Amino acid sequence: MNVKVVIVSLVIGSALLGCDQASKGQDVPANWLSVPTLPIIQDAIISLAPTFNGHRDGLLSQQLCALATGQASQDQVNEQLRRLSIDPTRLPVSSNDAVSLLVNGNTAAQVIACATYQSTEVLRPLDMREFTKPAANEHSAGDDKQREKSEPETEKTKTSEIDAGRLAQALPLRVAQARANADVFALIAEQLQRKPGLSVQEYRDKARDLFIRLAPTYLERVRQQMPLSNASYQVIQLDNRHLVFGNNLGTHFDYSVDNGLVLSQNGLVWYGRGQLMGTVYRLQTAYFSAEVAKLLTDSKSE
Repeated sequence: MNVKVVIVSLVIGSALLGCDQASKGQDVPANWLSVPTLPIIQDAIISLAPTFNGHRDGLLSQQLCALATGQASQDQVNEQLRRLSIDPTRLPVSSNDAVSLLVNGNTAAQVIACATYQSTEVLRPLDMREFTKPAANEHSAGDDKQREKSEPETEKTKTSEIDAGRLAQALPLRVAQARANADVFALIAEQLQRKPGLSVQEYRDKARDLFIRLAPTYLERVRQQMPLSNASYQVIQLDNRHLVFGNNLGTHFDYSVDNGLVLSQNGLVWYGRGQLMGTVYRLQTAYFSAEVAKLLTDSKSE
């Protein structure tokens, strides 16, 4: 008997919930649209990514991250800059460009720049120049001349090979960055959903402000989300446009220039295809001006 009461209560509750959702739907202004949240957040973060003299620079960004996370002192970074033929004493300490963050000691700004660099780096293709080394010369000069005569031109240009050591360091970090993106972006998406009816640009601005505040949390999340050191990886595809690999912990990483990043964990999409941690977040946004609502209302009355 009690079971029947529970079932009836659930049915009534579901019916009331459906009515409530329907009434809410009727209250939504006609110029609003439901839009995916992930692209809005990504656009906001990309706009924050640090540039050096107007250009993205992985080596300098890594030095910036070393300062932000305390992995290197200012003296150590200065020495690295000199090795890159950069005189740290000639860098401006005040500039809109990230180059000033290499020398001005602004830890808070360094943390924000490092977080935005890492969160956007995982949304970009690998720079294959960072993961290749000159191919070992296993042939004599005579053999090389013979190969030049017999091999097509495309084979002669293959003068480098993948540096397995560098790649082994990069793959776990890519996983950690993708997971941190999913975690922090989902938190931002939840906050944005609490303010329906903003414009896309207003949502983008709020996402940017939230990420700035969460930058220390993001960097800590990257550290926490690093896969176990004994994880093994299998690279499926690796080139300038497509990186696909998996590990023995159920992680599948797929980045392509055409489709962006898709990170799956045990078959569940954790990041990508509009999803964050397995959930599709959407925003009710004032996508068109208020005048559009009047046009739609007038068309219904005809």
